[in-house]
Amino acid sequence: MPAAPAPVGSCEDRCSSLHSLQSWQLCLSPVSTAPRLHSDNASPQLLLFTGKGGVGKSTLVAALGVAAACRGERPLIVELGHRASMASIFPGATIEHRPRPIACEGRLAAMNIEQDEALFDFIAGQVKVRPLARAIAGNASLRGLFRAAPAVREVITLAKIEALARARDDQGHRRWQPILVDLDATGHALMLLELPQLLRALVGSGPLRRLTESLSALITDRQRTVLSLVTLAREVPVQETIELAAEIEGRHGIAVAALLINQVPHASLPPSLWPWLEVAGARAQKGSALAAELDLAARVYNERQVALSQIARLRAELPTLAQIELPAIEGGPRGLEDLRRLGEIAMRGLGRAQPGDCAEEGCDE
Repeated sequence: MPAAPAPVGSCEDRCSSLHSLQSWQLCLSPVSTAPRLHSDNASPQLLLFTGKGGVGKSTLVAALGVAAACRGERPLIVELGHRASMASIFPGATIEHRPRPIACEGRLAAMNIEQDEALFDFIAGQVKVRPLARAIAGNASLRGLFRAAPAVREVITLAKIEALARARDDQGHRRWQPILVDLDATGHALMLLELPQLLRALVGSGPLRRLTESLSALITDRQRTVLSLVTLAREVPVQETIELAAEIEGRHGIAVAALLINQVPHASLPPSLWPWLEVAGARAQKGSALAAELDLAARVYNERQVALSQIARLRAELPTLAQIELPAIEGGPRGLEDLRRLGEIAMRGLGRAQPGDCAEEGCDE
């Protein structure tokens, strides 16, 4: 099991060399002089992430949040109520329904949209009298009805996200920039994202119609909201990602910002040595330490070749989608510095957003 990152701490320490990020080594400026990827009204505020389960999506969202905070922004990580990944990524942090600072000297906040609390927020926004809203939300019969009714959970989740996007600070600036939403795996995420469009076709006039119009406008506004897909360079996740990208573009009107290819194996040996691996392995004495090392090198090489073939497939099948390769980190990120470095690679790629680009020099052969 990957070692957990260190608890809350400063993001401003200068870089030090990490073997696990050798091929993507970064040396970053202090936070006060680092460029900002997002500023008010200049870039999409709502960044959504989905992908097949097990592709490292939550860790990547956490890494982007740390990197954004290190650049002086006000990022908010949002996860859905039945998931609690951030508590394990940021040990010691308290994550509740309301945004709370969790790292980077309070600049990074996170929250978990809990269904009952989101229902209260939604009702309070309609009836305006908070004690009455609390009484309605707390009624056991009504609560059971809300839980059983189709799409209620999805509607109040989207309504809460929209409210977060509307929030402003005392100076009138966006309270949260960016908002990083860790969506469910692909099937549930699609259902959530397509719900406003479906409700528009079913709902006539009134408050619910206004809400669905507002939610639909937020989800499909490419200046405010973008979706990124997270995958691994393996056959099954790649196939599902190709199918997902085609379905989103064809049906949902949502802007797909990029494809984040996570945990790409390193090129551990220079390409000129690869043809000699098999020859050297055949000549090495069976059972010797050299034979074991050569066998390991061959397995790493084969994993790398499989990954490269899947990346080539993604580029061929999704030529208009920006693709960002992210390094495999042995044992997983071990602290805020590892998360920041990983997040910076992803941020640079998202900021550049050109089809087929690698995030960093040195990721191509």
